[in-house]
Amino acid sequence: MINRRPGSPAMINSSGRRPDDDFAVTPARTLTEALRALDQDQLTELFRLRPDLGYPLPRHIGELVSQATTSVSIGRAIEALNAWQLAIAGGLAVLADGATIDDLRGLVGRPRPAISGAIEDLRRRALLWGTDADLHLVRAARDHFGSYPAGLAPPSPHPLTDRQIDTALAAAGDQVRPVLDRLLWGPPTGTVRNADRTIRVADARTPVELLLAHRLLRPLDRDTVIMPQEVALRLRSATSDYLLGPEPVSPAAPMITGRAASRTVIRSASAGAANEIVHDAELIISDLDAHPRRLLRDSGISTRDVQAISRALDGRVDYTGFLLEAASAAGLIGSPDRITVLPTTEFDRWVTLPGPDRWLRLATAWRDADRYFSSTVESHPLSAEAVAPRAPDNRRLIMNAAASAGVGTVINVDDLAEVTAWHRPSAGRHAQQLAVVIGWTWQEATWLGLTALGAVTDLLPAVLDDRPVPDDLAGLFPEPLDRVIIQSDLTAIAQGPLEAAVASTLRLLADQESRGGGAVYRFSPGSVRRGFDSGWAAAEISDWLIRHSATGIPQPLRYLIDDVARQHGTVRVGGAASYLRIEDPAQQAAILAHPEAARLQLRSIAPGVLVSGADPEEVVQALRGLGLKPAAEDDQGRLLTTRPPRRAGSRRPDPPERRQAAAEEIAAAVLAADRRLPRPPAGAGASVDDGLESLRRAAERAEVVRLGLVDGNGRPSTRELRVQRVGDGAVHGVDPGTGETVSVPIARISGVLLGDPPN
Repeated sequence: MINRRPGSPAMINSSGRRPDDDFAVTPARTLTEALRALDQDQLTELFRLRPDLGYPLPRHIGELVSQATTSVSIGRAIEALNAWQLAIAGGLAVLADGATIDDLRGLVGRPRPAISGAIEDLRRRALLWGTDADLHLVRAARDHFGSYPAGLAPPSPHPLTDRQIDTALAAAGDQVRPVLDRLLWGPPTGTVRNADRTIRVADARTPVELLLAHRLLRPLDRDTVIMPQEVALRLRSATSDYLLGPEPVSPAAPMITGRAASRTVIRSASAGAANEIVHDAELIISDLDAHPRRLLRDSGISTRDVQAISRALDGRVDYTGFLLEAASAAGLIGSPDRITVLPTTEFDRWVTLPGPDRWLRLATAWRDADRYFSSTVESHPLSAEAVAPRAPDNRRLIMNAAASAGVGTVINVDDLAEVTAWHRPSAGRHAQQLAVVIGWTWQEATWLGLTALGAVTDLLPAVLDDRPVPDDLAGLFPEPLDRVIIQSDLTAIAQGPLEAAVASTLRLLADQESRGGGAVYRFSPGSVRRGFDSGWAAAEISDWLIRHSATGIPQPLRYLIDDVARQHGTVRVGGAASYLRIEDPAQQAAILAHPEAARLQLRSIAPGVLVSGADPEEVVQALRGLGLKPAAEDDQGRLLTTRPPRRAGSRRPDPPERRQAAAEEIAAAVLAADRRLPRPPAGAGASVDDGLESLRRAAERAEVVRLGLVDGNGRPSTRELRVQRVGDGAVHGVDPGTGETVSVPIARISGVLLGDPPN
């Protein structure tokens, strides 16, 4: 935010308009004037720093100010400050309104450039306005720090001088030090009976009475004493030039240092982890495709199901839960009916992408997810309990702190807590919880390949900066293969990642026994039967294997396929509700004689033909339970393949470019709407002041003001009002013409003109 000095030339901003075409260029006198002087780029930055200001969309600058000065919005903005910015804001809350940078220097003892940088940061967030010689912290921000910011009382009406304080301390002696030390860092109040009585030095009998007699404490009311601000500051200055807390706050974040590891080794390890997580994500999603899992009432997946899925991942339940969360965040799995979890249509597109793009999709989804993935270890993956709106900010904060150490630096995870606490003081106040979150984040980053062997990898900057994977790193992702080595022991070995279609078909025809770069698949009667159940013929299976085998089809596998083919489909089931065609009379007789035949209501209607009152699918399952190998057919006698896989609807998170565009669009809309509002006439003999502070001053003096208003349809109007009170989201007063009591919502006020109206 730029406040120009009187007499400086007017400048046209990037939006093509002058900050204020109707008035002489003067320093901003209110927050509204300061925001109205912003160009589109600066206003866009405000919406990026404080995204809550865009919801609901403010219709003009006046409404933006109303939203920006609410206690909730101010609390969020202050929560996002780093330790140094927070210290400067707290220092302004200690000082009287209209303080200067030199006043702040007296509190923090730091160079002027460091203070100026923090002041500019606060201006950009609309937490203060005014020039460096006249700084005004927004009232709601001042209130956020409470009655005693930094543990200091408000300025005294008649403060003691430093010499008077030193003389009084010397006269009071060391016996008063315990009382002073207890009040020094706040709160500065204590309870004492009859605190407001007059005490002479000669009559003082206790340390508190001595302090009251020497005016080092003052009565606040009958039973409360308070340490004056000037006394506390004088005592604090004896040990440090930083007067806002017992520990000085650094203007710069702590540095993370560590030994340098071999970048070649780190790159190889990170590439291995990235390839592994892409392969494993595809593996567990394929498992959900074959075996859809039911969701619990909390929308999570049960522990039993997670354990079953984790068997393909060496039984790593925590890693499996993370993969399920990452796949859901990336929109690759979902629930079409809130009962089962299935792959989405987006998964079918994702498996066709190159390896780097598939990995980047998972990594960015993890970065932006408003959930803590690893918290599901104690609950259920995908459950609503893991939702945490601050998770993406905390995740970015931790990983940015790690990235600041540089690629290849081996980091002590404990050091991240100190840096994170500086960037987010509110997190630092909960050290134990912060350590847990850092531990989760570091482990997840290692699974993703963002860190490896305890060091930052080259992949981390790409994710943090929303960049594609660089070409040299993309080369570490091996090209998928379309061939496997089939051996005589009925195993197939993949020497690298397989193309998605090849891997999917191979998992249909064989059971995957190991994962990673050298995955092993084993053919068995059950796995080959899956192919026949899906509508494959023996010749089709053999042809596919020939195309995708680097070694041809070994004779044992040919025998296996032929054996399963001879048994498969000797019993065919159709609808009558169901019918059975059986070529073997002995087999037909055995089925009719089985006790299960009565439940299925089987009866013979012709040689080789049975009918059933049960559905075809139920008959097929029952006959398989008897050890038979039935195949289903339609009413034309054609073999039925398995139904197309069910898919959940795709859901992709908004890309960062879209979120950035939203801030630009909001800023443009607010500026365009504000330009359409009428400006108060120049030369009216009054200053323009749209701020709540001016309305409060008008209420104290019972002044008449003219309000610029905007109705629900955006139509502007004006009215006069003698202000009585500002509060409850409205300005309350009396119409000077009619005497009618009026309450005007603050959100409807677009401008305020103090003083008498022009003739």
